[in-house]
Amino acid sequence: MSDDDVDVTVRRGVQVDVPADVEERLRGRLVEFRAKVAERKPAREWMRMPALRLAAMAAAVIAVVAAGLLMVPRESPANRIFAAAAAELRNASSLQYTIVLNDEPYVGVDFAWMAPGYRRLNCSWGIEVRTDGTTKRQMVLFHGSRNYLDESGKTVESVGDTEDFAGQLRALPQQADEVLGEKWTGSKKLIGYRLNKPPANTFGQGLKSFDVWVDAATREADHVDIVVQEPGKPAHTMHIANIRAGAEVDRSLFDLTPPAGYTAFDTTAQVHSGPVSVPAIAVTVGRSAAMTAVVMPMRGSYAQAGAVLEGVASYLKEHGIMPAGPPLGHFASEEQWDAGYPVPPGTEVEAPLQVVNEPAALTASAAVAGQWGEGSEARWSAFLKATIEQGYVPTGPPVEVWTGEEGKPETQSTEMRMAVRKAK
Repeated sequence: MSDDDVDVTVRRGVQVDVPADVEERLRGRLVEFRAKVAERKPAREWMRMPALRLAAMAAAVIAVVAAGLLMVPRESPANRIFAAAAAELRNASSLQYTIVLNDEPYVGVDFAWMAPGYRRLNCSWGIEVRTDGTTKRQMVLFHGSRNYLDESGKTVESVGDTEDFAGQLRALPQQADEVLGEKWTGSKKLIGYRLNKPPANTFGQGLKSFDVWVDAATREADHVDIVVQEPGKPAHTMHIANIRAGAEVDRSLFDLTPPAGYTAFDTTAQVHSGPVSVPAIAVTVGRSAAMTAVVMPMRGSYAQAGAVLEGVASYLKEHGIMPAGPPLGHFASEEQWDAGYPVPPGTEVEAPLQVVNEPAALTASAAVAGQWGEGSEARWSAFLKATIEQGYVPTGPPVEVWTGEEGKPETQSTEMRMAVRKAK
């Protein structure tokens, strides 16, 4: 069998596409096989064997050898793609991504890291953490009230650490435990990989799955899906996307100079917002009851809330619907908020009013005496800070419930509520 015959036999004997390095190794095995046959003394069986059958045997040997070569995980193209993605993350001098917890729109984090130790987390609930690990400095910004905390000199461990998965991504092993297969996202072909145990020294108890999806063309990590569930507790999902390793990062993200217009947060007994003095917030966490409410969807300034409530109250009175409690408002943002009254279940209304049904949920709450709306930003900053310090993160928009009499500030109080979950 000549060298040309070897090439033809390789191509015919393996009915799958193999990488060039595997084909070269296969060719070497076949040459060895040919040499051993040539060295053997011609037995009668070999002399009588038709050439076609001899070629078939050679092809069978090739197929077995090729299968063995392709079954070696470290040599497979799929695992080389994963290894390339893991190496890029491990060796990158910067890393950026976004993460959403439990698919909740109110629990998202933008993350940026840059060597040697700069980090920034911008949380969807209005808190941003900037850290310089080289100088042990850290600043926490409260965007709602335009306050900040300078935590220089403290151990650099912020409330945002619970959502910081940079360590996991940068510690991916060289090889995955399973190949999940392929899927298409738009024009991108992705290959999925599963780790059956967490990257070294990065995760505690309860990891159920750690799936990494890699762009087959660029060999870059596209997104990561993580599921964590501790015994007796509900599962939590984490979706890490928009991963950018080694890309240029805006250095201003790590600036520890307080932004213009932000004032230092008073961490003693009082929280100040302009001339208003607000007591420190005492937050309790418990399970709220289910509730039905009639609300008017709104956008724009929250100052419209009073007029909105008057309109809803007028509608309910005209239609003989008795409110089931004091007025309330849900304030996701100035682009999406509402105000109205709780009502009996089964109540029906006409547009533009809406009926909302809120299920029972784990809820953080605090009551503050004083005029409705006064010092609201400072109150909510203190509320969020106290909630997170107790180990909880928001899963819903801020809610206010107002009690007291209109025009009599001395009778007024505000209950702040927010659906939460235990931070991981």
